[in-house]
Amino acid sequence: MNKTTTPTTPPITTLTSNIESFFEAYLKAKEGKITLKNNLIHVTYPNQQEAIYTYCPSVECEKKIPLIAPGSPTFQQILRECQKNGILCQIQLCPKNDLQTTIQQYFKDAPFACIDCDKVFIGQKMVSVCVKPQSCYHQINNSQIHQIKISKQEPVKYFQFYYSLVFYNKLRSKNEEILTVLLDEKTNIIAVTNLDDTPIIIDDTLTVSECKGKIKPELFDQLREVVDKKLQSILCEKVTLFDLPLNREKKAKLQTFEKRLKQERREQILSRKHNFDPLKWQNNYQTLLKREEETYLTNISIQLINFLVINTYKIKFDLILNNNATIHSTLTLGLNQTIDLTCPLCKKTFTEGYATHDSMYVCENCIKQSIDSGKLYSKKATLSFDDTLNEYIEQGSGFVCSVCRKRHSNLLEFKCNHDNSSICIHHYSFCNICGNEKIYSKDNLSYTDEFKHQLCPKHAKKPKP
Repeated sequence: MNKTTTPTTPPITTLTSNIESFFEAYLKAKEGKITLKNNLIHVTYPNQQEAIYTYCPSVECEKKIPLIAPGSPTFQQILRECQKNGILCQIQLCPKNDLQTTIQQYFKDAPFACIDCDKVFIGQKMVSVCVKPQSCYHQINNSQIHQIKISKQEPVKYFQFYYSLVFYNKLRSKNEEILTVLLDEKTNIIAVTNLDDTPIIIDDTLTVSECKGKIKPELFDQLREVVDKKLQSILCEKVTLFDLPLNREKKAKLQTFEKRLKQERREQILSRKHNFDPLKWQNNYQTLLKREEETYLTNISIQLINFLVINTYKIKFDLILNNNATIHSTLTLGLNQTIDLTCPLCKKTFTEGYATHDSMYVCENCIKQSIDSGKLYSKKATLSFDDTLNEYIEQGSGFVCSVCRKRHSNLLEFKCNHDNSSICIHHYSFCNICGNEKIYSKDNLSYTDEFKHQLCPKHAKKPKP
C-alpha cells in the first residue's frame, strides 16, 4: 500500500477539532488558500477555482453549502480520495528528553498530585484523590528512586482504526459515535474505545512527526479481518443497549397494530359485502405483523473513516531503589497505560507498592510491619510474632518475660519494682499493702491464706505483731 500524499495531523482530543485539522491539511495539500468568515470556509485553488464549505449543519440546511462533518457526503468523498493514496496518517513518536526522565514521570516516590486529580481537605491537610479509571502513575512508598537503567529499546508499530457508527430507529433519534480499535503488529487487539478515551496519548513529553512508510496489503487485510470480527460482537452489545429503553414502546406499538388487524377481521366477518377467507386472512395477518415488527428494528451504518499507523518504542528498564530493591518493567511511549507491576511474592499486579527493609519491593498485601520500630518487611522476611498484639517484631528485639519466658514487644514490657526484672502484661500484679503505686512480677509476690492477700517481698517478710 502506498503512503498518502495528503498530510494529516495526529488525532487530538475532540472530534470537531480533529475533523477541522484534517480538512485544513487536506486543503493545504491541494494548495488551496483558506479564508474563514461567518461559519463559511472560502477556498481558492491555484487555477482560480473557488469553493465554499461549512462545519455548521444549520448553515448547510439554510444555504445548501457542502457540510464537513462525520457521515456527510462531502466529507466521505474526501476520505475516499485520501484512501486511494494509502494510509491516511503515519506518525513517529519520540521522547523529547532522555529516556530516564520520560520513564520517571510514570513513577512517584513522594506525595504527588497531578493536574486532573481532585483535591480534598482532611482537617487542614490537602489530599489528592485520582478519579481516573487508571491511576496517573505508580506510587512508590518508603523509598526513593536511586537509578534507572535501560535494558532494551525496540521499535514497535500499532494500528488504529476509526469507525463511524450510526444507529437508526424510527422510535428514537439517530445516534452517532466514533469507535477506535487499536491493534499491534501481531493483530492482537489492544483496546476498543470511544474517540475521547483513545489509549494513544500525545503529551508534552513526546515529539510527533509524520513519517514515510508502507504496510503490505496482506497485513492490512489481516488487521481488517480481526477488527471486523470484533466489531460484530461490539455492535450486538451496542444495539441491545440502544434498544433497551425502546422495548416497552415497541411492544405497545405492535399490540396496537395487532389490535387494529383483529378489528378489521371482525368488521369483515360481520360485513356480508365481502367474501371473507379465514386462511388467507391468517397468512396476511402473519405477514403484516412481521413487516410491522421489522420497521422497529434498529439499523446500523458503519464506515471506516480513518486508519492511523503509530511508530513508537517499547522500553524495558530497571528501577533501582534506595533499599537496593530492583523493579523490572516495560513502557510503550505514547500508549496510555498504567505501570502495573507484578508483585514478586503473590504475582498479582499493583499500582502502589512498598520498599522493605529486607531489600524487596512488594504490594500492600505482602508486607509486615514491626510494631516496635515501625519498619516494613516483606512476608518473606523472618520476624517474631507477638500473640498478644497480633503484630510482628524483629527477631532479637523486644524482651523476654521473666515469668512466661516468651518474647514480647517492648510496648508490653513492665519492670518489677523488686528486682527490676522484665515482665509482660499477663504476669504482673500489685501488693495489697503497697497498692497500685508499684508493680511486681507474679513470681515475686507471696500469697497469704488469711484474707487471700498477695504481698511483695518487703511486706511478706515483715514479722507479725
